[in-house]
Parts: sequence; structure tokens; C-alpha cells
Amino acid sequence: MNNQLLKCGDVVFVNLPSHNPKGHEQEGKRPAVVVGVPLGDVRYPVVVVVPLTTQFGVWVKKNSVLYPIIQAGTAGLPQKSVALCDQLRAVDIQRVIGYLGSLSLNEYLPIIDGVKQVLDL
Repeated sequence: MNNQLLKCGDVVFVNLPSHNPKGHEQEGKRPAVVVGVPLGDVRYPVVVVVPLTTQFGVWVKKNSVLYPIIQAGTAGLPQKSVALCDQLRAVDIQRVIGYLGSLSLNEYLPIIDGVKQVLDL
């Protein structure tokens, strides 16, 4: 897949590296929301993503800005999911293994708010 074909708000299926994860780092095949696509001539073709999970805990309710919920059926997601904005990461475009759909602006903005919280913007 070409990173120029992706745009912010796209929901993709990624294969996150599973070698030596530490603590609560996300790994394996999972959906993720694209939140950054470097434009122009870039050193390496990467996209910046926020991984999703279907695991819910009290942490979701305690910080709903950092962990926005995406309803099942949204952008091709089969299950209700939580965006893990604190797990923001750049991945090589070769790790993007599928396209699920795109979030509307109203669905995407809570994720950007979570990313802004993480980056203190």
C-alpha cells in the first residue's frame, strides 16, 4: 500500500511488531486510525497511527479524552473499539495490511483531541 493513498481518519489493519514488547505496548495484527501521513519526498514511507483495542477497562471511563470510543460498524470496524491515543506510533507502510474505512470528521476529532493531550498541544 502507498502512504499517499491514505489520509488522516482512515481506519487500517496493521501488523505491529511483536518482537520484545514491553509493559503495555500494543503488538500484532489490529485496526488503527491514521493520524499522520508525511507529504512530499520523505526518507521512509511511514504513517502515524493510533492503535485500537476491543478491551475496555476503568481507564476508559477515567480518561475519555485519551481513550475515545468508536462504535461497532463505524469505518468497517466489526466491534466497539477504544482508540489508544497514548500508544501513538509511526509504522512503515509495509505494516499496513488492509483498509477498513474512513471516520467522519465528527468521529475523527475526539481522536485528535486525545493525541493533542498526549503531545501537550
